[in-house]
Amino acid sequence: MNTQDTESRYNQIIRKSANLFRIKGFPATSIRDIGDSMGLTSAALYYHFKNKDEVLLGIMEQGLEVVTGAVQEAVDRESDVISKLRAAVRAHIQMSLEHQDYAAVLLQDVRHLSEASRETVVAKRDAYEAIWTNLLSTAASKGILRTDLDLHLLRLMIFGTLNLVTNWYRPEGEYNPQQIADTYFDYIFHGITEAHHA
Repeated sequence: MNTQDTESRYNQIIRKSANLFRIKGFPATSIRDIGDSMGLTSAALYYHFKNKDEVLLGIMEQGLEVVTGAVQEAVDRESDVISKLRAAVRAHIQMSLEHQDYAAVLLQDVRHLSEASRETVVAKRDAYEAIWTNLLSTAASKGILRTDLDLHLLRLMIFGTLNLVTNWYRPEGEYNPQQIADTYFDYIFHGITEAHHA
């Protein structure tokens, strides 16, 4: 088996496992379930992963790498901080909806990781969150945000709002990902009350 075949099969297992974990739940999905869904023996799966924890870690690492790379690339294309924040919102939602299985597993299954794997995921998650912390801090320092805002709570609110889109979004629905992202950005950063009530 050459390196390219190994990498391809590894990614196939990760992708299928993410889907199964999202649908059945991590605890209820066995290595055999994963193998059966792909026409593979358990032995073939153990060639790539020692156990389910490694599969779960692989899903979360890939999910975080995808969203971090996309958001950083989107942010780097813009010059001013408001444009960067809008680009970050768009990229986060776009990647979450293109990879809904990964997003769902990231949100619901961290508690199932071993301690060592959890440390790895938390470090990658912290690196992603740092992009947003930096953007919000920059916006605050430029006087764009209210001076009384708790930036930590603001970031948590933004993530909570954006991440929940994966629970209800359907490709055939009324809104596309960019429409959702731009509307949410407007609500979060421009408010929802009429100016005379602000």
